Amino acid sequence: MNAKGETMRLVTVKLESLTPHESIVIASDVFDALGRLLLKAPRSLDQNTKTVLLSRGVREIIIQDRREASRVDDEQAIKQELEALDKRMSLFTEDPAGAEFKELVCKTVFQFYEQRK
Repeated sequence: MNAKGETMRLVTVKLESLTPHESIVIASDVFDALGRLLLKAPRSLDQNTKTVLLSRGVREIIIQDRREASRVDDEQAIKQELEALDKRMSLFTEDPAGAEFKELVCKTVFQFYEQRK
């Protein structure tokens, strides 16, 4: 959680895809391939930091996801995934064991997403 009591969401992104900006916060320490600390988090991503990390072979970093719509987008994506799963599993409903299997799989996936909210 951050200082405001909000759950902080972290995402791994390709460093080269980011445009340096003070609002992009590197949320996890960055190490090179030999395990040496290159950058101590938290730190804003500026052009110099990006250039140095890329030159040291860093390809991905973990940042704070501060998008306002990210939770809504996630909810819609989860709903679509559950609908697609239900459709894919429809072939299992032809016999009782298959229907039971489908129910178990769908319930497990739903519970997984519910726990991550």
